[in-house]
This record gives sequence, C-alpha cells and structure tokens, in this order.
Amino acid sequence: MKAAAGIGAVVLAAAAYGFVQRGGDDGAGAGVAARAPATPPPATRAASTTPAATWPTAAVLRGIPEGRWAAVRSTPTQRTEVSAARVGDAAYVVGGFDASSHGTAAVERLDLRTGRWSRSAAMPRARNHMNAVGYDGALYVFGGYPGATDTSSGAVADFWRFDPATRRWTRMPSAPVPRAAAGAAILGHRLYVMGGRNDAHAALTSVNVFDFETNRWSNAPPLRHGREHVAGVAAGGALYVLGGRAVGQGTFDDVERWVPGARSWQRLPAMPRARAGFQAVAVGRRIVVVGGEGPAGTIGQVDVFDTGTRRWSVEPALDPPRHGLGLVAAGPLVWAIAGGPQPGLTVSSHVDRIRLPATP
Repeated sequence: MKAAAGIGAVVLAAAAYGFVQRGGDDGAGAGVAARAPATPPPATRAASTTPAATWPTAAVLRGIPEGRWAAVRSTPTQRTEVSAARVGDAAYVVGGFDASSHGTAAVERLDLRTGRWSRSAAMPRARNHMNAVGYDGALYVFGGYPGATDTSSGAVADFWRFDPATRRWTRMPSAPVPRAAAGAAILGHRLYVMGGRNDAHAALTSVNVFDFETNRWSNAPPLRHGREHVAGVAAGGALYVLGGRAVGQGTFDDVERWVPGARSWQRLPAMPRARAGFQAVAVGRRIVVVGGEGPAGTIGQVDVFDTGTRRWSVEPALDPPRHGLGLVAAGPLVWAIAGGPQPGLTVSSHVDRIRLPATP
C-alpha cells in the first residue's frame, strides 16, 4: 500500500451482517414528498423504470472511435465534488460546489442518447461529497456535507429517492452512520456504502447496507483499514473499494474486494497510482478508474482493472485531469463529468467521453 499526503473517503453498503435500524430524523427541505413507506408498493418502485439494455446500439458505436477521449457538451453549471449516477438512458449530476464556492442543491440531467442537458428538480437541500446511485428507474442520494462552504464537517446520514417520472423527492430511512466523501455501489437489490468520514471518525472502516426489498439498513464486514475520498464499485457479483486517503497516513493505492457472505475483505493487486477524490465505474468485467488527486496534483492517468485476470492496464489520460468529478457508463462508453482541474476548490463544466476497446 503506497502512501502520500492527503485525506479521503468512500461509502459502500453490503449484505446483512447484524445491526438493523430504521430511519433517523435529519432535516428535510420544503416541498418534498412524504417519507417512504416501510415497503414501497411495486407500482411506486417501478414507476420511473427506463430500460436501456439495447443502447448504445452497434450503429451508434460504429461512429465512436475506440480508446480516445472526446469532449462533448458541457454541463450547464460549473462545479466540483459532485456525484453522478445513470438512470436508464440518462445521467444525473447532483450537488457539489458551484463557481461561487458555495454548496448547491442543483440536479442536472444528461440525455445519453442525444447529448442534451436539462435541469431537473433540485435536491431538498444543498450538499457536497454525497453519493448518488441509480436503482429500478429511480435516483438515490445518500449522505454528504450539507454546509454552504467547504468545512468538511457535519456529515449526515439522510437518504433520498428521486422519481424522474413525477420529479418528486421522497425521504428514505436514514443510515446507521453519517458519512461523506464516500463511495457507493448497487449489487442485486442492495445498496452498499463504505468508508468515508464524519465528525467522529476521520476515516471510517464501517460498511452500511440498504435492502430495497425490506427498506432496512444493516451492516457488512468492515474494511481492512479506514479511508475516505475513495471509490466503490460492484462488478461480477463482488464489491470493490479502491484508493482514498486518511489523515496522517497519506493517499492509498490499495484495493479491497468483498463477496456477499464472506466474513472479511480480500486484498487485491494495488492500483498503478495512488489517488483520492476520484471515481470508478464497472464496464463489463473491468473497473475503470478516472480522475482524483495525489501529492503532485490532479491525475489524468486512467487505470483499468480486469476482474477476471486481476491485472491492471492504462487507457488514454483524461485531459484536463479533474478530481471531485462524476462518472457514468453505458455499454463500453464512459462519461467523465465536471470536477476540479486543480487541487482544492476549483470547478469546471467539462464533459468527456471515451469508448473502451473490447475485452481481449
């Protein structure tokens, strides 16, 4: 495990492991829907499902060269420390800091088919360093810092659901542990949230799990060591947490893997480069690592881990490099959205797309 100066966080959630808790009482914004029922009715859960299994088509991909980043239409708002998630044929970018260095509740939607941006209903309150995921046609946002400035304090445990069909936010049960600067991943019908930081712990090892079928939180085995500003991803039936940082320990390059039912996390080959404040996304059996920062500044190098061979490779660098960005994928296409081009609180509206080469 390499170390370099820095701080970081990730959030991932895993299968039931003991503790179960219903929601807490974090504050909610005005004009939002009522708290979700204990078991959402099937009609509610499926109302905004937008299948996208057939896109991008072979015809679409023929017009996009492999292995090269290309700038596409910029975001309407310059920002950093965002989170992004794919829901059907759209990518949603939430929260972060805007060009005035203030936290924002803004939500913007990218139509992946047309490349057009539009504004969506804002979150109930501004937040940064949160996690966004897509599940069953809806957008979910967890945790983060609600402060208007970059204070790195006051992490929350609240959890929200946005239905694109009704454009309404609904309060979900709060998690057992407040956290920010974390990573998140969906595996099956569960959300896995791991690592991160809060006011009590500079780098968390805990992993919380939300079951969408029971509407309850539980715990999974803890990470091997605390980390924040990390990335979490699900691929091939397993969960992965990568990189991050911790006060006094520097920036990490190590990777952990956990399979539901296992009693502990397994250490895997380290990333080629230590990084924090980055994102990772699964493309088939590969994990694509983009952005972040280290002692030398923001990182353009793109690393790809093949979960089948357990080998790392390098793809063309992201230019300009960014940290605090959003990352989504559809088929072999990956979009890197917004983020800060220099360390610290810098913003951008850059959006770049790459088509990964086929797996050998």
